[in-house]
Order: sequence, then structure tokens, then C-alpha cells
Amino acid sequence: MKKLVIVLFVIMIVNSLLSQTDEIWDIHFQFDVSSPSGLSSPAGAETDGTYFYVSNSLSNEIAKFDIAGNWIENFSIIGLPFGLHDLTYDGTYFYAGDGTTNTIYELDFSTQTIVSAIYTPLPIRAITYDPDHDAFWVTNWFTDNLFLIDRNGFVLNQFVFPINMNGLAHDSYTIDEPNLWIYSGIYTGGDGIVEQFNLPAMSPTGLTHNVSEDFPGTYAGGLFCTDELDEYIVILGGIAKGNPSYLFGYEVGYIPDAYAPEPPQDFTLTADPGGALEVTINWINPAVNLIGNPLTGFLEMRLYRDENLIFTNTTATFGAPCTYIDASVPSSGMYYYDLITFSDFGGSSASDSVWAGPDVPDSVSNFYGEQTAPNQLSITLTWDNPTQGLHGGPFIDPIVGYELERNDGTLFIIYGMSNEITDDTIVPGVWYYYLTPYNSIGGGGTARSNDILVEITGIENLQLLKTDFQLSNYPNPFNPSTTIYFNLTTEFTESTELIIYNIKGQKIRQYSIFPEQSQAPYGAGNNQSSIIWDGRDENNNPVSSGIYFYNLEIDGKTKISKKMVLIK
Repeated sequence: MKKLVIVLFVIMIVNSLLSQTDEIWDIHFQFDVSSPSGLSSPAGAETDGTYFYVSNSLSNEIAKFDIAGNWIENFSIIGLPFGLHDLTYDGTYFYAGDGTTNTIYELDFSTQTIVSAIYTPLPIRAITYDPDHDAFWVTNWFTDNLFLIDRNGFVLNQFVFPINMNGLAHDSYTIDEPNLWIYSGIYTGGDGIVEQFNLPAMSPTGLTHNVSEDFPGTYAGGLFCTDELDEYIVILGGIAKGNPSYLFGYEVGYIPDAYAPEPPQDFTLTADPGGALEVTINWINPAVNLIGNPLTGFLEMRLYRDENLIFTNTTATFGAPCTYIDASVPSSGMYYYDLITFSDFGGSSASDSVWAGPDVPDSVSNFYGEQTAPNQLSITLTWDNPTQGLHGGPFIDPIVGYELERNDGTLFIIYGMSNEITDDTIVPGVWYYYLTPYNSIGGGGTARSNDILVEITGIENLQLLKTDFQLSNYPNPFNPSTTIYFNLTTEFTESTELIIYNIKGQKIRQYSIFPEQSQAPYGAGNNQSSIIWDGRDENNNPVSSGIYFYNLEIDGKTKISKKMVLIK
């Protein structure tokens, strides 16, 4: 009597939970696997969430289908016996038996190889992986023994069942798990029945279904259970053997997460418009779970700011509007809020971010540069300062400076508010700049200027900077090489370099100049005061025709610059 009460109680729970599904035994999918694959006797089926795999009991062929049921290919694994039956999957490898030898084969379908073999006390026809024990439930259709076998082949548990078990599926996904599904039936009877048993007692839950009524003329094949094919629904799938054979999938329940509350509704964050360190959070508590059924039991709300718990309500009311004011924001900045709802079945959340407190400046507008005057080595930059914050917050803290970066990496710091600056540290070429205003809160938005061409015209090989240094090249124009002559008459350091730029201001080639070179007579024939440029860049790649500038630089400062022309 006590056992009967327990069984009836289990049936009541299961039926109550499953009544929340769309409909128990709704067919989620069905595919003819015989016709496209050409398998003579489809037997087992399994999925890794990306593909379906179907075994053949009369050959070692395995058919591969996509999740939509489209056949992709058949493949064989060298070393397998003639024919496989039920399949199972442990998240990494597939497993199967041939029905005649006492062996479970561990298979890698991606490399189509045998990984290992597990020796068992009986031939394996039906098999399913039990993740709770890292073991396998196995049987053979002509015996009445159902075994739980570990990876070493040792029997962990054993039950006696009627014969004709062709498929097994372990359910570790639905809310009343763990369960074991058994698919039984013989070809002469034309039936295929699936039945659910609760583990570990192996007691029937009362859930059964006649697959052959949905697929007339078929009988039992392999079986599998998965939560990988739908966000919330648990699928019981298998093979209905016949002519043709079908791969089917039934909806048998929801994963526990499906019964969790839906996220809070109308979740909004509003920062104080006057710049106070305060954020107002509004939302509506959930009233239904993730599958749309009314919530029951308790509801708890937890509010986090940047992963720090700032508010908890353990007696939240279903569907109630709520407001919380966060008056403990530590400083101006962007903050991430996450509101999580919890019940017996788990939680879900709504999240958003907002800038609280005074904002940093937005980027400048109309950022424009041009050569200050013809034949003058300087650029004048102008811009309009922002009037709003970068993140939509109150812009009440004034600009105190700017970071100006040139496209060669040179960084200038401008102190105080301005809308114009002149850069007189350039050489001929094409230049552009990045400008970022900042205030006491931090750096704001960054704007890019236009491309600015700086050129010297009218005099060939004009000495661009007035110095005591001598620099020239011959021939000019040239092809394919030219000799650059130099002489340092006033100063020399170990950081003296000859650098070649293209017209865009990009560095093409760099040469270090040593003391013995600087002391040689200007134009002497011993090559100590000259360098030959072969028209190639630092990677020894030939450069294109055009105008190039060569600069004599000491300690990073240009002392003299000349122009040369490469013609091909």
C-alpha cells in the first residue's frame, strides 16, 4: 500500500508539471531517414545539438542529417562490426553496440574513428548515457536484464524487465528528473511503446505513448532525450522502424529554467538631471514564468550595481510596479544595473546602463586644419567646443584642456579652453590630428581632423629650415638610386638620423649617422659623408614614383629637409 501511494504521488506531480507544456506528445519533428540516406535498416538515433546521426543495423554506415532533417552524408568507421543499433552521446563522444558482441564502442564522429571499447556482460542493443553516474544503461532486446554499467564494464545496478527493449533514453533535463525512457516493441507486432520510469527506484511514472499509432506500420528502434534542440523544451527522439523509417521527436516537458519568472518589465534607469550622484530605477515585477504560465510560490528581487548587491525584496508581489532610488552612487561614471527575479525554479533578469553625475565633454565639432600660409611649415587647427556631455549626462564641469595627437604619434597637451592651435613642428607631407577635450571628470569624445597637405613650392631642393647643416642628393630626379650627401658643421649626437618620408608624411627609410661620417669633408669621394638610397623601404620593397623628403634629424628634431623625385 505504501508503494502504491508513492507511485500515485509521482504520477500526480509529473502530470501537474507536464500540463504546463504545449501538449505532452506533441510531435516536434519527423523525418523520413530511409529514402535520402539509403540505409537498409535504420536502427538508432542521437544528436549533439548540431546534427542528427542515424545508425544502420545491417551495415556499419552512419547517416548524418542537419537539424532541419536534410541528409548530409553517410560515413563508415573502420574497425566497427557489421551493424550498430541504439546510439547515445556523453557530450564528447558517441557510444553504440552491435547487438551480438559484449562491447560498447566509444566513437568520435568528427574524425570517424573508434576511441575505445568497453567490455560488458551481455551484447548491447539498447544504450543510454547516465551523467549522474558517468555510466551506461544497457540491455539486449531478447533478454530481460537492464544493467547500469560503468566505463570499466562493472555492473553498478540491475533490474528485470520484459524483453523487446530496443531503445533507452536518460532524462536529466525535465524538472522531475532523473528518469529513464524505454522504447519496446517487435517487428511482428507492429508496435513501438515508450514508457517513463523514475530513477533510482525504476518505478513507472504513468507516462506512456504508442509511437506506432503516430507512425503506422512501424516498430521500436533506438531512443534519445535532449534539451539541445529548443530553448526550453525537452525532446524525446528516436527511430520508428519501418518502410520507410522515421526519425521523430516528441515534446515531453520543459527544462526547469522554463518555470523561472520572466524578466522584470518596463525596466528603466533615470540619472539625476542636475548632476547629483543618484539614479532612479523603475520596473514592474513579473507575473508569469518564461513559458507564459502564472507564477506561483515566492518571488524575490535583487538589484545589483556593477555586480554589487544594493537592494533585495524577498516578498515581492507578482505584477506590482516598483521604484528604487540609488542615492549611494560613488562618483561620476557609467554604471551597469542588473535586476534579477528569483523563484523556486531559478531566475531571469533585466539590465541596462546609465551615466550618473556630471558628464565628460562630448567630442568637438568642425575640427579643421590647413597649412598656415604658403611655403610655411606649420598647420593651424580650429574647432568648435561641445555644449553637451558625451554620455547624455549633465555637462556642467568646464573643459580644462585637450589631448592633441598627430598621425605620426606625437602627442600635445593643450591647457585651458581654446578653439585654435598652430603646429610648427612638421615637415612637408599629409597630416591629420585627433583632438580629445577633458574636464575634471575625465577625457571626453575624440574627433579626427581632415587630411592636411603641407608642401613647399617654387624652388627645387629648397633648404626648408635655416640651419648650419648641409644636405643634398644627386642625381635628382633619379632612377633607381641616388646618393644623399650631408655634413654636420655645428653639432653632433649619437641620435643623429637621416630619415626619408613620402609625400603623406609616412616614414619610408631611416639611417643612423655615426661620428666618422659626420666629420668627413662635404662631398668627399670616400663616401663617409654620404648614403646611397636604392629606392626601397625598410622592408626592402621598391617604392613607387613620386616626391620624397629627406630630413636630417638630431634628437628627434628636424634640422634640415630636402626634396627629391623618383622617376620610373
